[in-house]
Amino acid sequence: MEPIRLLHPDLVPQRREALQHAASTLVQMGLDDTVLSAPLVHQRLAHVVLATSGMIEWAPGSGAVDDGPDERFGVERVAGDRGGVFLSGVLIAYLDVLDNAARMSTSISEDAWRTLLWAPTALFDHVLRRPQVGMTVVPPGRGTEDLPHERAQAGQRLYFALMQAARFAVNGVVRAQDDRTLVEDCVTLATACLRAAAVALAFAADVVDDPPELVVETAEHRYLWQVVGDVRAAVPRASFDQFSAALRRLDDFRAACPLLVAGG
Repeated sequence: MEPIRLLHPDLVPQRREALQHAASTLVQMGLDDTVLSAPLVHQRLAHVVLATSGMIEWAPGSGAVDDGPDERFGVERVAGDRGGVFLSGVLIAYLDVLDNAARMSTSISEDAWRTLLWAPTALFDHVLRRPQVGMTVVPPGRGTEDLPHERAQAGQRLYFALMQAARFAVNGVVRAQDDRTLVEDCVTLATACLRAAAVALAFAADVVDDPPELVVETAEHRYLWQVVGDVRAAVPRASFDQFSAALRRLDDFRAACPLLVAGG
């Protein structure tokens, strides 16, 4: 698998306005979340365009990052067009997971698969202020190839991308406390991303032999725990309970599985 470009943790956008131009451009090109329900041949073409066409401006990142996990899983931390890098990274990570699932199949349940695929639609809905009209979920393929290394890499990289999306959403909670509607929208998005991130880890570990060592604790994961009190103060109790349960589930996954607890 080719390396995937993700933002340096310090560069994760803090407001949806920072993503709107990139999101609108991707929609115009047919490269938004709807590509995830397109035929596999279209998904593979979209992957090529997003990853190698030069349409996303980026530059080498700077600043301290624990690059051990990044090197293991083929992640390159970059700067540049933050909105473009952020959204294309999420989409590329999803396309890699869908391609692996088509070639290798998966034991992930139908409900978990829907949870996984809801997050990118929720992200684009939020950024573009689209009405939520649902999504089309294409079930994973039934391929019989044996690609455990690629599976672990794809699932782990999607986890990294989704944790950045969760951080972006929580930034909105913390910064928009006077706008109750926006705060609710942001915490709902953060919860969706965290739930999907847990499924991404389960997907990465969905192999018959030799479960991979995975990474749960990242800069984004630590940030979410650091601001959990701010989230509690900003959102209704029911919304916070759902958010905190999704965050705790990642720690439960870490305790239950042979994970490498490290991160950037």
